[in-house]
Amino acid sequence: MTLFSELKRRNVFRVGAAYVVVCWLLLQVADVLLDNFGAPDWVFKSFTALLALGFPLAIFLSWAFELTPEGMKRTADVTAADEAASQGDRRVDRVVLVAAMVLIAGMAIERVWFAGRDSDADGLAQTSAAQTAAGQATVPGTSTGQATAAQASPGEAADAASAPARSIAVLAFEDLSPEGDQAYFAEGISEELLNLLARIDDFKVAARTSSFNFKGRQADIGEIGRALNVETVLEGSVRKAGDQVRVTAQLIEVGSGFHLWSQSYDRRLENIFTVQDEIATAIVQALRLELDIDAETSTRTANVVAYDHYLRGRQLAREPSRAGLLRGIEQFEQAIALDPGFAAAYSGIAEAWVWLEDYGGVQATEAFPKAERAARRALALDPESAEALAAMAMVQDRYYNDSQGAQALFERTLRISPNYVTAYNLYGDVLRDLGQFERMIEVHRAAVEVDPLSIFMKTRLASKLLILREYDEASAIISEVLAESPGNDYALEELGNLARDQGRLADAIREFRKVHFARPGDPYSAAQIARLAANLDDQPLAEAWIEAARARGENNRWELYARQDLAAWSADWTGLDEIGRLRGGPDGARIRGVAASHLGAYPEARRHLLEALQLGGYDRTRGARVSHVSVLLHLAWVEQRMEMPDWAQRVDDALPVLEAMHSQGTASAQLGVEYPAYGLAQVAALRNDRAAALQYLLELEDFDFARHWFLERELMFAPWRDDPEFRAVVSRIEQHTAAERAKLAGMEVLP
Repeated sequence: MTLFSELKRRNVFRVGAAYVVVCWLLLQVADVLLDNFGAPDWVFKSFTALLALGFPLAIFLSWAFELTPEGMKRTADVTAADEAASQGDRRVDRVVLVAAMVLIAGMAIERVWFAGRDSDADGLAQTSAAQTAAGQATVPGTSTGQATAAQASPGEAADAASAPARSIAVLAFEDLSPEGDQAYFAEGISEELLNLLARIDDFKVAARTSSFNFKGRQADIGEIGRALNVETVLEGSVRKAGDQVRVTAQLIEVGSGFHLWSQSYDRRLENIFTVQDEIATAIVQALRLELDIDAETSTRTANVVAYDHYLRGRQLAREPSRAGLLRGIEQFEQAIALDPGFAAAYSGIAEAWVWLEDYGGVQATEAFPKAERAARRALALDPESAEALAAMAMVQDRYYNDSQGAQALFERTLRISPNYVTAYNLYGDVLRDLGQFERMIEVHRAAVEVDPLSIFMKTRLASKLLILREYDEASAIISEVLAESPGNDYALEELGNLARDQGRLADAIREFRKVHFARPGDPYSAAQIARLAANLDDQPLAEAWIEAARARGENNRWELYARQDLAAWSADWTGLDEIGRLRGGPDGARIRGVAASHLGAYPEARRHLLEALQLGGYDRTRGARVSHVSVLLHLAWVEQRMEMPDWAQRVDDALPVLEAMHSQGTASAQLGVEYPAYGLAQVAALRNDRAAALQYLLELEDFDFARHWFLERELMFAPWRDDPEFRAVVSRIEQHTAAERAKLAGMEVLP
């Protein structure tokens, strides 16, 4: 008997074929399950090796043993009758034949279905190059990539093809580097992909903060998709060692959990940009989108070291702290030193200086010119840089007092990058300054929709709801945030703002004090406590907190606000004039005009107030804005004293803004006109309408107005300082502030 005949007699061929078929099926199942459970690559490789090692054992067992009707027997013990019965039972043959046909059919379907969709990096790069030459990266297929794309059945793939996904969340790529010190690099890769995909029209990309919220958490794809309201998720990892980098990425459909595409790239670090483009191209292909990747990345640096500095800078500047922002600027500057044409690095510098003026205690006269220079350079290199446009908009609003110009820039920013959530937040401040309160709330709600898990965006919405006295909704948002993140400083800040606006001054001081210690470098909370202390007639406490604010940046915006309130409370008009000089711009000119009017220098007061209108972009033909109202009313009073007829027109110009705000119920210390009712009382006083003035001042009690010293300090109300009804209003406010001051006795209130 020949060896071939003996192998056939002992069923070695049948067992070998069955073993191969079963192993193939097991590998397909393992590929799906291990990917979905996030198992590392070595698990699948080890499983494959074990199956391969089992093949010789299966062959040996089929040679040494035989399956008979009576069970398993050694081949040497099998009788002729057993052998005949075994040979007569062809069920195993039929099973092997059917399984082999399934295997062949599966391989044929996979080859036909994914024809032209090579999963290796070289094939993908060739596809990308060909599409880029044509001007855009689009294909009519449903999925790309390696074998994992075949995990979905043909029917499921066809369903996906009929309705391509229109949303994605890019999760923070995991740092698998040996030292574990490349998180900034891994997250930077993720963020660059996120920003690139965000340029696709009518395609929703979840914002960075929400997507990265799942870093380090054991959340399944379904949970992530529901939380972010997206249809697909991109996840991956980065392993960087020396000049070598391995990037693994996979695109997963939320509804089914199937992998639409996955790929690993082992490259030299200098090729990291190509890897990013290949991943973006694969996603565009898989979801049948349109994106000209070459055009969108044309302003990107080609210097890997400069890029590394840029990513470090982004990480440092992520949270708005003085130290982090300054260190981030240093990294951006190092990137520019290596590549002077690196537009994104200039944008990073511009954005950092904008935040430093707000959170870092840097004077506007220092921060905004630096922000403007960097933003202009970035826009010269990349005219569609959303970050640079947003920074330039803030310069227009806060430095040049051109809120309408800022609005135009923000609208352009959001057209270019509708997923750039920072722009929504900053734009909300501009809309507040313009008095466009409905649009302001709309923009902040859009920010929360784009970035639903961002605590910062939620609390910024709460802060704007306070302006409209929507206390219930604002309080609910703050409570929700604190339940998720106890002690969060952003939520505590808004809790302080809420308490202040509701007249709970002692509670506000307690919350702002927590924020002060939780956020080193930010003078905002110290200044708020100082302003509250002035309302409570506690000058030593006010001065202590002014020094605390000053320690975080001499003559910063928030410190000067507090000093302004204390000077008005103490009737220090010369000191108020000095504060105006330090403030500069339209606000500084207004303050100096008010100080001069109290000193009886009416021509000087008028000059300063007219300057404030001119610097603030006032144009009668376009109507007054919120920031113009106080200036117009003080100017009207001065011109009355000077017996100039123009005063009545000033009042008429301010009145529509006040009436609009009053009808919306706005009342917040965030506004240039903190209480519309107070402004309307000033209008009535200018018109010598005592009854109307008293009526509006009575409204202030409903708004928990705390400045009991207004009657003694406000020149427009001078005729009624001894009027019993006006004194009664002051008396009730004094009673309230006295009760609040008494609560401080058992509290820790000093810096």
